[in-house]
Amino acid sequence: MGVRRAESQSESDSARELREKKRVLAALVVHDLRSPLSAIHGYLQLLRDELTEDPAASKSALGYVDDATTLVDKALGLVATILDVDELEDGILKATLAPVRIAELFDRAYAGNRAQFEVRELKLVVDVDPDLVVRIDRDLFARVIENLLDNAARYAPRGGRVAIRVIRDAQGVELAIGNSGPPVPEKERETIFGRYFQVEARRAAARANRGLGLYFCKLAVEAHGGTIHVEQRGDLGAVFVVRLRD
Repeated sequence: MGVRRAESQSESDSARELREKKRVLAALVVHDLRSPLSAIHGYLQLLRDELTEDPAASKSALGYVDDATTLVDKALGLVATILDVDELEDGILKATLAPVRIAELFDRAYAGNRAQFEVRELKLVVDVDPDLVVRIDRDLFARVIENLLDNAARYAPRGGRVAIRVIRDAQGVELAIGNSGPPVPEKERETIFGRYFQVEARRAAARANRGLGLYFCKLAVEAHGGTIHVEQRGDLGAVFVVRLRD
């Protein structure tokens, strides 16, 4: 019995050591990616300032700079997600709750996905009270919404519809983001939130990236004491539903 306990303790110590090494590696990767992205962000801001001061600069040029800046911000958010996933798993990163006007987060998320909506001719339908205030961690939850909106747009059919709806009821707040694409198969509705889930090729022209985005959403929502699942609602095949207690 003593030998088994010692072996178990040794395995536990090894697992902790491996996890710590993984966290350090992730931190180094995040640092190495964040530095050039932050530099690009700075140069874009300088370019925008120069274009703003130049009377000959076109509005389209300023628009391109703004779009590039938005995409760099999105990339920086994805880089942060790599590290945050590990810290959320271990309970190191906590949600810091404060009143947030939820509509502002949708505006930010759409700005980061506008090009995808335009290129794929997607219609966005938003049913959100512009004055609705929810107690959430602004940064964490903003990235939840960005991930879910990106996911909805990516798998919506060309010319299809993406819908956003937020309601407050007796149980709290429900946030639903879905598209008019095919439903997620029943057998995948739990595994889709796994760390390394990949959508089958039949549901996309090419295989999706590893499911770190949805896995992050699950961890971040749970850090708020909430839940997330996917279901079918009417003509919306894949609707991701987040429930938060008020």
